[in-house]
Amino acid sequence: MTDNLNTSQARLIVTELARAGVELFCISPGSRSTPLVVAAARQGRVRVQVCHDERGSGFLALGYARATGRPAVIITTSGTAAANLLPAVCEASMSRLPMLILTADRPEELTDTGANQTMIQPGLYGQYVRWQFDLPCPSPGMGAGAVLSTVDHAIGRALGVDPGPVHLNCRFREPLEPVDLERSEAHQAYMAPVEAWARSDRCFSVYERPKLNAAPDAADEVAALINDGDRGMIIAGSLHHESERAAVRRLIERSGWATYVDINSGLRFGGPGTNLIRHFDPESMNETFYRNASPEVVIHFGSATTSKRLGQFLSRVRPRRHIVIKPGTARYDPVQTVTWQVQADIAMFAQRVVQRLGQMRAGELAAFHRLKAEAAQRIIEDVTEAEARLTEPWLIRHLSRVIDPGHALFVSNSMPIRDADLYSVVDGPAIPVGTNRGVSGVDGIIATSCGYARGLGRPVTLVIGDIAALHDLSSMGLAAASSPPVIMVIINNRGGSIFDFLPISSQRDVFEPYFITPHEQHFAGVAEMFNMRYFRADGKAEFADAYDRVTRSITADGGRSSIIEVVTERALNFEIRKLMKQRILQAILS
Repeated sequence: MTDNLNTSQARLIVTELARAGVELFCISPGSRSTPLVVAAARQGRVRVQVCHDERGSGFLALGYARATGRPAVIITTSGTAAANLLPAVCEASMSRLPMLILTADRPEELTDTGANQTMIQPGLYGQYVRWQFDLPCPSPGMGAGAVLSTVDHAIGRALGVDPGPVHLNCRFREPLEPVDLERSEAHQAYMAPVEAWARSDRCFSVYERPKLNAAPDAADEVAALINDGDRGMIIAGSLHHESERAAVRRLIERSGWATYVDINSGLRFGGPGTNLIRHFDPESMNETFYRNASPEVVIHFGSATTSKRLGQFLSRVRPRRHIVIKPGTARYDPVQTVTWQVQADIAMFAQRVVQRLGQMRAGELAAFHRLKAEAAQRIIEDVTEAEARLTEPWLIRHLSRVIDPGHALFVSNSMPIRDADLYSVVDGPAIPVGTNRGVSGVDGIIATSCGYARGLGRPVTLVIGDIAALHDLSSMGLAAASSPPVIMVIINNRGGSIFDFLPISSQRDVFEPYFITPHEQHFAGVAEMFNMRYFRADGKAEFADAYDRVTRSITADGGRSSIIEVVTERALNFEIRKLMKQRILQAILS
């Protein structure tokens, strides 16, 4: 048939996305999405990544957006294929990362009829998308101009003042295979109203990305607070862009205030100093500690932080002023201590504050925090080095020292991110650090790290636990094909060790089988199946040698993705963390 407009509309959508600067399409195989897949495959201006698993496709797009700030397009067929994107959509929404979802769907007359592979897809992602639109089956009634305008609005919403996922549900009737558009009279008539667009190389409707200002009055007031007092604290939460990190780093250095730099900020590695709060236990602190450690004013840049202890500390001390500066409209006040929420461009805001600072010096609060934090760092160093066996705190501390400055790190949720936040050195290379802390799930971590590597254009070391790795085994194919490569450091302690630190651990009858979920799996066979290099490390020297060999091979010839399986003992890691906590608390309270 030459009057089928499926090919026409799909090409229109993909061409407009390419003109808008979208570079990456993540495609999973399916039938109903044929028009979109063919259009993307034949569009010479974009890159296509085939993902066998839709969940992996969503997380790959997420990692790409985290690295670049730009959306990738995800194309799925109809039915549960679309439902598999929900975890990545939730993470993108909560992390304010742009994403464009094109789900193929059956025609309206098949909806809610029991037709095969048909479900109600409009509204599938609920409140976790910034905008969604149900594109009807291609027809002259839904003209080319309306389609182009819809696509442009979708891009505008994905990259808007609150960036995030956008969903276009694209319905197609059979036949789905492409037609010869040059011979199609229906196509010529369909394109006639947008003839000027077809001759140009511009988008049909250009949406300018909104630019927040520095909120000058608010910045001036914050500068005055810093100039007038020395019992203040700056918190660097989740920061997405290098301009934000540079400006906040400069403010921390100029202010002389006590600082809390979260792993999510990108300033924890090679950052502006150690932090005390992450090491204290609110139940063990005495009144003298709180009197010495408590700020009157807290200025928080960005949003989420990793440490539960930070929230406990703020809830306990309840600063007189707690100011949050963030670019989005979402509330950030998890322990209800925030007195002022400022929506502003973080980099511009911090720069304006710095310009209005006088001659600053470190006050008593900053000196107290720095002195105690340095003591904590010495204890961590002494304990991790004194233990001859390989432990997880030693592992992350070693990586934070030796990781190549031209590489990046991606840290999985559960114990790896907490270890990175607690035990990393503070004077290692300043490298990008990726996390999934919007909803903090352990799903999709491998795929996200692959997207992160692709977006950054640099090799990535992924530190991931065994349960999270097993959860995302279907993404090993993405890792094997990743360029730049991903070095997967899989910590295998045969279960979910984070539960050792929770009260449920005292309930021995249910704890091991239902929470730890012990297993006997190893990852050598996985590496063989996906043709990746594999190393097993049971000791410190073995890991140091394996990691050094992998990074040197990448430097020499680009290398390929590798698995380094690090076998550790849950009981030992629990005891070493407990020992460090006890000794740090003694030092803090002395």
